[in-house]
Amino acid sequence: MIETEFNIGALHLAALDNQGAGKVVLGLHGYLDNAESLRLLAPYLQTHRFIALDLAGHGRSGHRALGAHYNQADYLQDLFALIESQEWEEVILLGHSLGGILASLFAALFPEKVTAVISIDACGPLTETEETTAAQMRDAIISRHAKSRNKLRIVDLDDAVKARCKVSDIPAEHARSILSRNLTQDAGGHCFWSSDPKLRTKSTLRLTEKQAESLMRAIVCPILFIGASNSFKNLETVFPNRKGWFLNAQYEQLVGGHHIHMENTDDVGVLIRHFVEQL
Repeated sequence: MIETEFNIGALHLAALDNQGAGKVVLGLHGYLDNAESLRLLAPYLQTHRFIALDLAGHGRSGHRALGAHYNQADYLQDLFALIESQEWEEVILLGHSLGGILASLFAALFPEKVTAVISIDACGPLTETEETTAAQMRDAIISRHAKSRNKLRIVDLDDAVKARCKVSDIPAEHARSILSRNLTQDAGGHCFWSSDPKLRTKSTLRLTEKQAESLMRAIVCPILFIGASNSFKNLETVFPNRKGWFLNAQYEQLVGGHHIHMENTDDVGVLIRHFVEQL
């Protein structure tokens, strides 16, 4: 995988690219992760052009303008702009967690542009009830008011890895590889966060369950959902409840935590390779 960059208007998106000659597979990472989390899947997609993106504000990609934030619809806008700018007629979307949600939403909105979706430890959008609307919007405004651009605060990578492992089930070695891409260094070797602090704010408004169902029913391409046995996402419970929303979906559960594609790479990779080869 080599470093590359795409310019979409005023925003640049960094990525890792296997420079393959086959159909394009766009990799979309999870919340606060980056393209590094998907690198391990590259050997299983050698017959395709696999591009793992850093979403806006993450990794080595640019930040949104001052005053702008990170709504899911804005990520979808970025994805549409990228596909249009590169003149890709169709793509396969491979997403983990937030990336899986974005992949399914994009496939619902633009079915003519998506050949298939692979969603790792995510099964459609997160939802809230209508009754929480005012509280959601209030909390989002307050959280966003408190955030600004990065201050130059020196970051100790070891401490950052420990902190990440405390709040998730990710192994330290995988946390280190992801966090390293979210850092930048000065001439003296000091590390600073390159990711946008505005990522750590609350969503303005989540979809309701009915809205999520309406969107997922608009997907026409095949979808492979991969669940993790030890993940807090509990896809083994979520998928049976939502299975009827999808026209052509299959579910496979493998042993591992939320970053199952990093923990159990071979099982996940073989499953993905088999799925894309059947398209």
